[in-house]
Amino acid sequence: MNKFLKEFKDRGFFYQCTSEQELSSLLDKESIKAYIGFDCTAESLHVGSLLQIMCLRLLQKHGHQPIVLLGGGTTRIGDPSGKDKTRKILSEEEIEKNIKNIEKILKNFLDNTNVKTKPIFVNNYDWLKDLNYISFLRDIGKHFTINKMLTFDSVKTRLEREQSLSYMEFNYMILQAYDFLELNKKENCVLQIGGSDQWGNIVNG
Repeated sequence: MNKFLKEFKDRGFFYQCTSEQELSSLLDKESIKAYIGFDCTAESLHVGSLLQIMCLRLLQKHGHQPIVLLGGGTTRIGDPSGKDKTRKILSEEEIEKNIKNIEKILKNFLDNTNVKTKPIFVNNYDWLKDLNYISFLRDIGKHFTINKMLTFDSVKTRLEREQSLSYMEFNYMILQAYDFLELNKKENCVLQIGGSDQWGNIVNG
């Protein structure tokens, strides 16, 4: 087993993977770029973010380059995962302030000295803000079925409890899937790491 993957498992970080064998083979062949996304709904990170930070550092330790995605665009929508009601919509100023604070915090935890493993910081608002709605539905939306989207926990739980789920929130999983597509094209990113509550969003990408 690949050394990175072994330590990842030994530390209890591993839960599920689309293809563990393919990932192990890829990691044996080359250094990769992998990303983790961070919600920007608060001014600071919380204890639940520690695991993601440890994953980013582990990538660096084994010679891989982490990409930190700051959800400037998706924060404007709101992730319905694990929520029983719509998140509060933040102002543009609040989101930008949160992004700056979180980026500063993360830079303190990550190694910024090694050029090959130095973290890349991106903001998904940069590519989401100018999306053409018609083109997006035609080119991206056609790959998603309502049938499948209704099976994901973030949607199913709300519906089973007869709690409202806005069309805005329903689109969140498509936007997160689009993030991976953009990072794959622009940064040659081949792996997304996230919490188990994000599994549906991850496999969509």
